[in-house]
Amino acid sequence: MSVLPFACRLPAFAPLHPLGRGPLGEWVSLVWPLEQDAADTRPLVVKTFLLASGLAPETRRPLEESLTRAVPLRHPGIARLHGFQVDVRDTLTVVSDYVPGCSLATARRRVLGRGGRPSEAFVCHVGAEVAGALQAAHGARVVHGDVHAHRIRVGPRGEVTLTDFGLRSARPLLRRFTSPSRPDVVELPGGEGAVGSAAEAREDLRALGRVLLGLVSGNTVVPEDSAGVDAALGGVSPALRDVLRGVLLEARGADSAAGLQAALRDCMGHGVECHGPESVVRELAALPGSGPLSPVDVYVGAASVMAASVPVRTLPS
Repeated sequence: MSVLPFACRLPAFAPLHPLGRGPLGEWVSLVWPLEQDAADTRPLVVKTFLLASGLAPETRRPLEESLTRAVPLRHPGIARLHGFQVDVRDTLTVVSDYVPGCSLATARRRVLGRGGRPSEAFVCHVGAEVAGALQAAHGARVVHGDVHAHRIRVGPRGEVTLTDFGLRSARPLLRRFTSPSRPDVVELPGGEGAVGSAAEAREDLRALGRVLLGLVSGNTVVPEDSAGVDAALGGVSPALRDVLRGVLLEARGADSAAGLQAALRDCMGHGVECHGPESVVRELAALPGSGPLSPVDVYVGAASVMAASVPVRTLPS
């Protein structure tokens, strides 16, 4: 199956700049559109997954349907999925927007590496922005299903973007390199509820709550039990503690992503010591290294200069 509305333009994308391996073992590359008449050309990310060999069409169908539902999503906090393709070589190719900055996992690692912790204002800002993206997706009956710190990107001006919608169903279908003599084993997920069900949406919010708890507490392992959550939240301000505890421990969790977003924004306005977008931008700029920018962002900046039209100069006679 192929959903590549730009297929006729693929030869105009160059160069392929390898970015390495992703969290699921996929190969990640950057492509740059070279059309000179494009006023606002932006790079795209190509992710290539190796699926288990010989998958039947009905086995691949949930993955293809999940990605197809994610293609129409449009929101400032969602990395746009431009298209995907599953070819005869059992390879899944996904093309999405390139998002500058670094992953939340990288930002957290840099801060912890210097013995600090992200501020509560930063945690509330990230949580509110991701909750807004989830609200837009849930309104379209699309769930993410794999909200983790490495799927959240923070930009140099405080932008927060949730990536990789539609890839939840890919995990059990990926190729596992165990032994040349053993075939790939596909572990199909158990029965799921209706697409975009309330239970799945609440699980997205709980996953976001776990990300925020790990961010604010500095714990590498997020506890699941009530006592562990309370211990991890011991040094957190009462307002944020109540919000995270409600998401993680209450039977129904947060009623909606919009409710969680409003609660976190209320914390930023009243419940934490430092608030406001300016403080978040300053905190991002203070990250060790080059702030939230990565070497890839430097490459993108250079590529944009090279892709720009160069005026013809006439040498003096």
